[in-house]
Amino acid sequence: MPGRMIMADDIPPCHIRIDKEGTWYYQGLPIINTNIYRYLNQCLGRDAAGRYILSMGEERCYLDVEDTPFVIHEVYLKRETTGTPAVLWIKLNDGTEESLETGSLRVAADNVVYGRIKEGFCEARFTRAAYYQLAGYLQHDREGYYLSVDGVKTYLSQIESPAS
Repeated sequence: MPGRMIMADDIPPCHIRIDKEGTWYYQGLPIINTNIYRYLNQCLGRDAAGRYILSMGEERCYLDVEDTPFVIHEVYLKRETTGTPAVLWIKLNDGTEESLETGSLRVAADNVVYGRIKEGFCEARFTRAAYYQLAGYLQHDREGYYLSVDGVKTYLSQIESPAS
């Protein structure tokens, strides 16, 4: 029936799992074909309850996501043009790059850092390497930890668990 709202119970599982490092698995085997992996990332969405789904045409299925579907692999400073403020940029596990939403950063349990990505679509988890790159911009004072980029301070919030 066209235009019918898809209810959560109508969507079957994909048998695809994404581990906390951002690795995708189909029926327990890693998805290693880059083209398939990138295509699946482009089909990724969320339902009204916040669960991750793949939507390919009329077909939809649920994914099992251990933590976040995207992982931040790299943090670097980028200045668009001379005389403009520098901005932190990130590289994600799907190969895309975007400016870091510094105001969305938070520290969760076990000192894992998360930030919102893809125009607020979801959070991404920083890998250990990306965390250390980010740490080069972190400072601490009485109010807590903050990022210092071109003299601008952005404080990190302290939250217990990830919220996607």
